[in-house]
Amino acid sequence: MRVNFLKTFMEVISAGSFLEAAKRLRITQATVSNQIAALEEYFGAKLFMRTREGANLTEEGKILEKRARQILDLVNIAKKEIINSLNKLKGVIKIAASTIPGEHILPIIAGKFKKAYPDIEIEIEIGDTGTSVKKLIEGHVDFAAIGSLMGAENLYETKVIAKERLVIITSLNHELSNKKAVDLSEVLNYPFISREQSSGTKNEIDKIFNERNIPLDELKIVLELGSTESVITAVSEGIGVSIISSIAAEKAKAAGLVDIIEIKNARNWRELFLVRLKKMEYLEEQQKFWKSVEKCNLN
Repeated sequence: MRVNFLKTFMEVISAGSFLEAAKRLRITQATVSNQIAALEEYFGAKLFMRTREGANLTEEGKILEKRARQILDLVNIAKKEIINSLNKLKGVIKIAASTIPGEHILPIIAGKFKKAYPDIEIEIEIGDTGTSVKKLIEGHVDFAAIGSLMGAENLYETKVIAKERLVIITSLNHELSNKKAVDLSEVLNYPFISREQSSGTKNEIDKIFNERNIPLDELKIVLELGSTESVITAVSEGIGVSIISSIAAEKAKAAGLVDIIEIKNARNWRELFLVRLKKMEYLEEQQKFWKSVEKCNLN
């Protein structure tokens, strides 16, 4: 029996199926099946009941789940103690990030940290806010960098890593493009390109509309897209207008893709966060990273 077999076992529990666990671990489904079979042979018991819907723990599997979690925690503690004894920080810090902090803020933070701790690797996975938070809660990453707390503030410790504003973007020849600022209600007159529901930007946009008592169902949404870059492309092609991060908008404007319009009479500033789960025991390299993070001045 190997420790990584227990990690695979825990991943199947989290994923709910052998196939989804294989995708997350980036191995074949056959490898997952073989590792679980090896555990079942070792313990002499069936650990999962496989159904059309996925994989459910047996009573024996539930016993192993409790102990496997303890074993893996002890392995991490041993790793921490050994690293400390060598007096040289190594290891990997994993961060799930939504588009704006992941592409524009974390590279600055990670670059500064690597100068101080060159032997520590930093892996950044880019997705949306909802996906990043899910990976953090399920234990796949150490931290998440997100543009909205999505109403789950009680789960995290937080650090503000940047502050930015949300702005309207249009194509270069749009009738609004010659204006410096417009009221938020003006957006209702044009086709609108939205981010997906799990996006932190979408969550913050909804807040702005709600604070102004402008019904969201009056938006003429023509597209719902999964990244800021895809929104910029659609806007530049004249499909509609949108509201996005000023950080991304400024770069798109410099590239000659869109025009930027400020939003009048709205609280359009937002904070970007690095978050970690409360009441967790962190390795020293993770603690060093957390303590090193400072707010980036972007405006």
